[in-house]
Parts: sequence; C-alpha cells; structure tokens
Amino acid sequence: MFIFRFKSALKNNVFRQTQAKLNEQSSFTLIELLIVIAVIGILAAAVVLVLNPGQLLAQARDGTRVQDIATINSALGDYLADGNTSLGTADIVYVSLPDPTLTGNQTSTCSSLGLPALPSGWNYQCVSASNLEKNNGFGWIPVNFASITSGSPLPTVPVDPVNTTTTGNYYEYVTNGSNYEVMAVAMESAKYMDVGGQAGGDSATSYSLGTNLALAPLTFPMNWIQVPGNSAFGTPSFWVMKYDAKCVSGSAPLTLPNAGNDTYDNSSQPCISPYYIASAPKGYPITDITHTDALSYCSSIGAHLMTNDEWMTIADNVAGVSSNWSGGSVGNGYIYSGHNDGVPSNALEASSNDNSGYYGETNTGGNQRRTLTLANNQVIWDIAGNVWQHVQRSTNDTGDNINTMTLPTCSNASSSWELCDYGNSTSPYVSSYTSDAAQSEIAPPNLSWNFNQGVGQMLTYGTGGTQGTNIFVRGGDYWDGSSQTGVFAIRLDWGNGYTGITVGFRCAK
Repeated sequence: MFIFRFKSALKNNVFRQTQAKLNEQSSFTLIELLIVIAVIGILAAAVVLVLNPGQLLAQARDGTRVQDIATINSALGDYLADGNTSLGTADIVYVSLPDPTLTGNQTSTCSSLGLPALPSGWNYQCVSASNLEKNNGFGWIPVNFASITSGSPLPTVPVDPVNTTTTGNYYEYVTNGSNYEVMAVAMESAKYMDVGGQAGGDSATSYSLGTNLALAPLTFPMNWIQVPGNSAFGTPSFWVMKYDAKCVSGSAPLTLPNAGNDTYDNSSQPCISPYYIASAPKGYPITDITHTDALSYCSSIGAHLMTNDEWMTIADNVAGVSSNWSGGSVGNGYIYSGHNDGVPSNALEASSNDNSGYYGETNTGGNQRRTLTLANNQVIWDIAGNVWQHVQRSTNDTGDNINTMTLPTCSNASSSWELCDYGNSTSPYVSSYTSDAAQSEIAPPNLSWNFNQGVGQMLTYGTGGTQGTNIFVRGGDYWDGSSQTGVFAIRLDWGNGYTGITVGFRCAK
C-alpha cells in the first residue's frame, strides 16, 4: 500500500512538473500577443492594398457588363434567326435608364436624365421603371424576345450594374432597321479598359457587339477618360477626350475635307450640324480652327475646351508613371513623345487598341510611342505629338485669359522666336518667367529634365516682352516635329484668331 501511494505521488509530481514546463513553454506574454496582433494587422493591410477591393468590385461589374452584352447579342441573333425583323427605329438611342416620370407603356426622349447631347436627327428613348427589363418589346430594348418560337432566351433584359448617367455607366441599343449594336457605354476597371478596342467597335472605352459596330453616335463618355485631380493646379477629377477632337457624320469620323497632311479642314467645312465633334480613334484631327471656335465646339457638347491647368494635371500625372519612361523608371531615359519624326509626313489616325501605341509609325521602338498612361491606368493618345492643342490660358483652373502676354526670356536674349529648354543644363534655356507664363503653370516638376528626356521645350521670344500674342498652344510639335516635342511643350507665338493645319484641340468636362 505504501509503495502504491509512493508511486502515485511520484507520478502526480512528475505530471505537475511536466505540465508546468509545458505551460511555461506555450504561454504568451502580453507584449508577444500585441506584437502578433500588430503583424497580422500589417499583413491584412498589405493584402487589402495588393488586392485593391475597389478595383476588384469594378472588375466584377465589368465582367457582368461583358456577359450582359454577350447575352443580349445572342438573344438578338436568336430573334433574327427565327425570322423576326422588327428591331426598332433608326436614329434612336435606346438606353437602359428608366424615366421616373413615366408609367406603364409610356416612352420619352429621356430629357430629364441629363444624357449627353446627340447629333442632329438623333433622339434618346426611355421607358418606365416598371417596364425597364421586360422582354416583350416594351422593355428598354424594343424587341419582342417573347415572340421567338422556342421561347425567349431572356427572362428579363439586363441593365447595367450601376445604371446611372452620373458615371456614364449604362447600356445603349441602336439599330438602322436591319442591323444593330448593343453597348456597355463605359467600363470601370483597368483590366477591362481596352476591351472596346479589342472587340472591334469605334470606342476603346466602351464594349459593344452586334451586326454593325459603327451605328451608335460617338457621345460622352465613349472614348473619354477620367483624370485624377491635382490641388496644385486647382483641378478636381475630370474627364477628357482620349483622342484629338474629330468631326463626325452620323457615327463616321471624317477624313474630308483634308486641310493637308491628313488633318480636317475646319475652315472650309465647319463641324456644325449635321456634323458634330467627338473623341474618336479614326478620322483626321480637326485643325484650321480658331481658339474661339474651339471653345464653341466644346460647349456644343456640354463640355469645355481643356484648360492649361487640366493639361498640366495630365502632364504631371504621366511624368510620374514609370511605364511612360523609356528607361522603365521616372527620370530614366525619356518620356515617349508620339509622332513627330516626319515619317510619314502627316498626322496619323489612332487605334482603338491601347496596346498598339506605335500605330501608323515606322519607328516602332523609340520615342514615337503615341500612348501615355495615367496613374489610374487610363490611356491617352497623342497628348505629346501629332498636332498641337489649343488650351484655355487658365490660372488655378479658372477663366480663359486672352489678354496679350508678357513673355519669358531666353538665356541667349535673341531678338527672335526661340526654342528654350526649361532647365539650365542646355542652352538656350528659360532664364526668367512672367506672371502670364509662370513656371508653376508651364514647366515640368523637375527642371533638370531637358528636351533630351522628351518633356519638350518652350517657344518664346528670346528677349521676352510683349509680342502681341495671347494664346497657349500645347502638346508638343506636329508630325514633322523637333526637340520641342513633349508633353510639357508650349508655344507662346499664337493669337486668338490664328489658325493652322498643325493646331487642333480636345475637350474636357
């Protein structure tokens, strides 16, 4: 009995000692727990940053849009294959937005929804909220899918996941009576931003399918991109034309009349009704246009001529993106400056595919790349070459100063118009700025960058002073350009009534 109790006590003692050691080895102090929690928090934050939930949600919505358009297109194919022919009325843009003023089977021209202006002869059509997704011809698409012999492939007609004019996210349907085009007007995510170009439509920022992908008129926000604002220039987030402004007839960007060197001659055929201006990859850039007419054209589509501060917002943004530099990092090599080598010796049409940045070029490995990418992954074409651009001479993004300018001087003080570098590493360079052309409103953020790095130069009168000019023209040189070409390039020799086949414009809103 004694031996048993001794063994039992010994066993219990050994157990307690072992348990104590295990507890000692496995327990955490408060500091250790806090460290672990902090590490987990850091890792969680890193995962959130890498995954970017905002972009993931946008990608999911864009995926839905691509699937919806494909589903509608397939249903329309079934409808036609069944022998049906009633596709709707020509010159009407049917939209997936309900008109809250309507009930039942009523329709309207959507006048209360703030949709962008359509070209002459076109109208919108909206239906009531209760009818919006109906598949019997009373929905937003005026096609009776329910009449298909085998039954409707669409229980309801899809609408955009966001479906609002505020962001431009809604669907459109257009027909000429025998062909059709159905479109997601705007994509949101970087991943899907170029699907429009890949699908073969007229828009790089929309996604469309159908039997004729050139039916829909090119209205905002098709082929417009969103630019993050910059408080240094007084700019909130804004939209800008992805391409040089073109003149369009119906849905076809024009190449005639040719002002020479493949530019559109606005002086011989103004771009007014039945024509309209639009952002489009094809067609010739509008040139031979005064500053006043450029202002008017942008106003006619509910936009405004791009301001200098908006220009600087874009230039400053793209200069900070590594992929825009030939060396792969900011300040390394040169910023791509677009078509300016005179080969071919004319302006170039663009591509709807952003992966074709050397479209139309013969020099396909150097600084002639025509695309620049913003920090939000939006791509803009020909902002640093092809044709010059009128901009409003704004300060802190207000007004359009058209008073005669006092010009900056060059280091050589020559009594002639001179190309001057922004920094002092090369000569001649800008030796003093003025309040009319301030360094902060014109120059690149790093004055050590020179023309060899693709930022461009300033064209000013060497001795400065007043030379009777009052307009900013930006965007680098034209197709036969020089070292002046670059996203920060500016010429100060332009007047309010001047025109030329090398100067165009683009709008913002």
